[in-house]
Amino acid sequence: MPDSARRRSKKDASGDTKKHIVLVEDETMLSNLIEAKLVENGYAVKVARDGKEGLTLIHAEKPDLVLLDLLLPGLNGFKILETLSEEKLLPELAVVVISNSGQQVEVERALKLGVRDYLIKINFTPHEVLEKVEQVLAGGSPQKISKKSSLEVRSPSSHILIIEDDLILVELLESKFRQHGYRISRAFNVAEARLILKGGDVDLILLDIILPDMDGFMFLSELKRDASFKGIPVMVISNLGQKEEIEKGLKAGAVDYIIKANVLPTEILKKVEAVLTDKK
Repeated sequence: MPDSARRRSKKDASGDTKKHIVLVEDETMLSNLIEAKLVENGYAVKVARDGKEGLTLIHAEKPDLVLLDLLLPGLNGFKILETLSEEKLLPELAVVVISNSGQQVEVERALKLGVRDYLIKINFTPHEVLEKVEQVLAGGSPQKISKKSSLEVRSPSSHILIIEDDLILVELLESKFRQHGYRISRAFNVAEARLILKGGDVDLILLDIILPDMDGFMFLSELKRDASFKGIPVMVISNLGQKEEIEKGLKAGAVDYIIKANVLPTEILKKVEAVLTDKK
């Protein structure tokens, strides 16, 4: 019996068959968003946080499609692909790589091992990953690398000031921005931010609202009253998401108001690039 015939079908309460997807991704925020988007659209999803768990799930679940990160703890994505290839499961098993690395040598290696598509994370939102999954399962997407052109005018020397007291979020954002050539300064309170701003050359500010020493709305208003700083675009990043709070931030002069729980660092990067593009 061919492996495709043995693949497991998931049925919901109404008896409708669901396509089954295994998502192997160790970045919790990203995997949660992708999983939610897939489940919302009728897919049955199992998630693995490391390579060994991922390979075990693939063998046990016999999914219709695998979304596979390459940089994984325990067993990296290439080892998984090599194992599946040795077991003659590729290229019949639909595997789509989702990776931060777009190096040509890695793309070619993955395609040679039999993956259907190679998505570079920075270029795709969870909704676009869903669209790619649907395309592959519908029989489209011959082997290729999917990478939309990056926003063109990002300057590698652009300097971003992150004013945020959540250390984990700051480190995630800083890592993402540095990967794409930005210079980053971090401030955990307004006092530190003022010192950095006095040094000049800040191109964009990411501003939290709840800060230890001053309300972010007040500091935003202060910046927009100061001739030296009012031209610097400010993007609010906050867990405060009430309509009146969003309106308050935009009215005070923010170019965008981002609710932390709703976006990934990759999406914040895209928004920053769009703002810097308009600034040019």
